[in-house]
Amino acid sequence: MKKQIPNILTVLRLVLVVPIMVLFFWIQTSAQIQVWVLALTILASLTDWLDGWSARKFNCVSDFGKIHDPLADKWLTVLYLPLVALGMIHFLPVTLLWLKDITSTYLRGLAAKPVAAKLSGKIKTAISLPLLCLLIAAIPVEEGYLGIFIFMKGSLYWVGGILLSLACLWSGLDYYYQIIVKKNH
Repeated sequence: MKKQIPNILTVLRLVLVVPIMVLFFWIQTSAQIQVWVLALTILASLTDWLDGWSARKFNCVSDFGKIHDPLADKWLTVLYLPLVALGMIHFLPVTLLWLKDITSTYLRGLAAKPVAAKLSGKIKTAISLPLLCLLIAAIPVEEGYLGIFIFMKGSLYWVGGILLSLACLWSGLDYYYQIIVKKNH
């Protein structure tokens, strides 16, 4: 059973994206919905760390995990779409995030075997998932519980966007170098 924990966590992350997206439609109408969206997003984000940790701890890294873990991560990036629509983050960093994810998926497909995550990709995730949670917490909601985060909206918009952009560019170039340049030399 221990060997299945990482894969179960990956599937859980994939499944959690659906109710989070549905709840996003009503996030500005209720503080309780905002808390649910944030709690589910934090849970989904934690599964990303937990599945990798448990795979290494129990020595059960699998091809399923190497393929589906990055896919589940890409599903989480879809949660940035309503944040762009709500004006919480500029569309450019999110576009770079999606382009990086699509490109790295394509490059992984070119590789002869599954490619493990790179440090640059882990740092990109370490920036994008907490930023996602902070942006959700900063959404203005009437009588919201998380109003303390609203003061961060401007900083998250610009500083978070710039950090996310730089991490995406670095990670994308790293994948390109590791898969294309090293492969041809």
